[in-house]
Amino acid sequence: MTRIWKLLGVIVFALVPLAASAADEEANIEFFYPLLTRRPVIERELELRFTHDKGRNGRRGEAAAAVELPILPRWQVELEVPVVFTDPREGSSAGGPGDIEIQNKFLLLKSVERKTLVAAGLDVELPSGSERRGLGGEAAVAPFLAAGIALGDFDLLGDLAYESHVNAHVKGERAQALAGGVAVGYRAARRFTLLVELTTLTQTRGGESDERSLRGKTEVYVVHGFNVAPFPGTTARFGIQLPLTDARRSDYTLHGALVWEF
Repeated sequence: MTRIWKLLGVIVFALVPLAASAADEEANIEFFYPLLTRRPVIERELELRFTHDKGRNGRRGEAAAAVELPILPRWQVELEVPVVFTDPREGSSAGGPGDIEIQNKFLLLKSVERKTLVAAGLDVELPSGSERRGLGGEAAVAPFLAAGIALGDFDLLGDLAYESHVNAHVKGERAQALAGGVAVGYRAARRFTLLVELTTLTQTRGGESDERSLRGKTEVYVVHGFNVAPFPGTTARFGIQLPLTDARRSDYTLHGALVWEF
């Protein structure tokens, strides 16, 4: 565990000077901030996120700090460090560091005239959380594709990802899942945007073997929320995620985040 955190510090200090020297050659097309769907934007910002959900196994909360830095005009790296809190139905509550996530995102297509962006990348999850205490301990990779287009006062975003776990907490196959999402944002006012998202998750392999397993089932969720910009260069977003099918990991999830652009 100590070695992982030391490596994390080295990565941060190595990326900051690179990002500072990589001046953007062209301005980004701006989109609203969804709660779950990935944005195809190359970003330079600091972000604080939180989630709280209630499911069949109890309650879980997570707070995370993330830094997103453009290494080159079309290459961005994101580093997210979470803290997880669990309150299971059975057993004692726990809290502590979760699994660190590193994302590489590459801008593949940009059309200023059509206000369109397409990006691809790779999410990597490191097993820095405690598996024994239920705070993580999973290693996974997830290649993804994200796209967005602005249509007047509306933004339309979409993404698709396939996550594969490198290790597993259960015996048998390593878990794999296909996830997708579509998000629509409507700029109702200069600093206020309404949003709605539809997300799906299908576990294609691995997972639990009992009768309540989600393997082979498609989970569908709807998210209602909004963006508000209290100050220039700052955006807050809030929303609630609700399941639309019996196949679900949670009964509801609350989402929130605060972003500072720099």
